[in-house]
Amino acid sequence: MLVDRFGRRVKGLRISVTDRCNLNCFYCHREGCLHGYREMTAEEIIKIVEIAKELGIEEVKLTGGEPALREDLEEILGGMPKSLEISMTTNATLLSDRADKLADAGLRRINVDLPTLNEEKYRWITGKHLLKQAMEGLQAAMDAGLRPIKINMVLLNGINVDEVEKMLEFCADNGLVLQLIELLPVNDGLSKFWYDLKPIEKKLEESATRIEQREMHWRKKYVMPRGEVEIVRPMHNSEFCLHCNRLRLTSDGYLKPCLMRNDNLVDVLGALRSGNSGRVKEAFLRVTELRQPYFADE
Repeated sequence: MLVDRFGRRVKGLRISVTDRCNLNCFYCHREGCLHGYREMTAEEIIKIVEIAKELGIEEVKLTGGEPALREDLEEILGGMPKSLEISMTTNATLLSDRADKLADAGLRRINVDLPTLNEEKYRWITGKHLLKQAMEGLQAAMDAGLRPIKINMVLLNGINVDEVEKMLEFCADNGLVLQLIELLPVNDGLSKFWYDLKPIEKKLEESATRIEQREMHWRKKYVMPRGEVEIVRPMHNSEFCLHCNRLRLTSDGYLKPCLMRNDNLVDVLGALRSGNSGRVKEAFLRVTELRQPYFADE
């Protein structure tokens, strides 16, 4: 079992299987990954996950970039231990002909990054006219039985905040869970798009029929008369970091304790390629020791 020095048990592993993406969202933090010179093979990802499971990891989320750009994604999914809860974050634009295959390979649920339902806004945010493809991919995922499906909506001041009610209605109509996500201003140019979620959260609290507290980040889920909404609010929120229970694995094979830091990564792919599985376990133990709530540095 992996437990850091703050008493937080590590249960999840978030794996960036590629840093490539077919969209160019202007606010993307790229999972905190720098551009690397390596990319893990399917076999290497599977082996690292197997060792992680031995150490107590229970949940794996595949991310990117866009995971569906990997032609061997089904191989990756199919090779993972069946007892793990396996999910994926995707923009859905490549799922229309592939969702069934991914579900058959072991994928259970997905998060779909969908910042808007407006075609022109979508093009402005992502740099591509691919909203139609995203909606087709989302429908294919629903038809394939991937559940629950969560819609990740990063709120952008002056751009899509006025769409929250419309997005909630869309999610409620289709049995989807809406996640309203606070923008992480990873550079000064993004600060003007930051929007405080507290007023929206207050309205949700007044209208909800039930409020649940999730273990992950201690985030709240609001069960509405129609639909469910989760709030992801990392900024100026010490509870968010205090209840983080996951590690990250970059696409070039480094274990990463925190999204917001790049000075404490541990090379697990190098350890694996040395042929010594004991070194892989040592990498997991080391990166767990390095975990520290981000707010503790402030």
